[in-house]
Amino acid sequence: MYLKNLVAAVEQIDQMPIEVEEMAAKLVEAGCQDKIIFHPADEDPDEFQGVFYKYVVRHSTYADPEFTTLIAFSKHLPIEWQRMVCCKELIHTCDSSVEKTDSPEEVEALLEKVLGPLSTQDFGLADVMAAKDKLAIYQALAILFPPKAREQAVAGLAAGMRIEEIAAWAGLPRALVSFACSEDWPAVMHELIEGWE
Repeated sequence: MYLKNLVAAVEQIDQMPIEVEEMAAKLVEAGCQDKIIFHPADEDPDEFQGVFYKYVVRHSTYADPEFTTLIAFSKHLPIEWQRMVCCKELIHTCDSSVEKTDSPEEVEALLEKVLGPLSTQDFGLADVMAAKDKLAIYQALAILFPPKAREQAVAGLAAGMRIEEIAAWAGLPRALVSFACSEDWPAVMHELIEGWE
């Protein structure tokens, strides 16, 4: 539901780039969390790109709980990948409890699935979480590159602009922008938003 709300909030926007912090504010406004914090971490992007952690803060004994999400990302990633990683982790803040890791063992199993070879012989919760993690990249693309911006980009490409110029305008990775400008993207985007909620 929150994903659909984010997509609906940006679908008419054609001014790029869309700020991830604005999307976080929309989730706070919708009640997904009370506070969302972005933190650039001094980590090697080959070892760490991004992660989120949800926790509850009580400012005094009888105070209402403040549901908080911390999204940490490698400050050494190129800025366009920082934006994608942060938006992907933002999408995960609204995942159901079954899609989240609760222990070091679950994190390890998820990493094996995300980083390891694709297998159709090994089934389990880690597979579901890894698939959801991969899908979140494309869901983030749907938010950060909405239909009106895509229309402008496709028209620009038809007029002779290069995909690198479009990617720079959108503040997104070239390969993802190239896919979003393809004929396949509208149907894929529809399935990502409607079919995976």
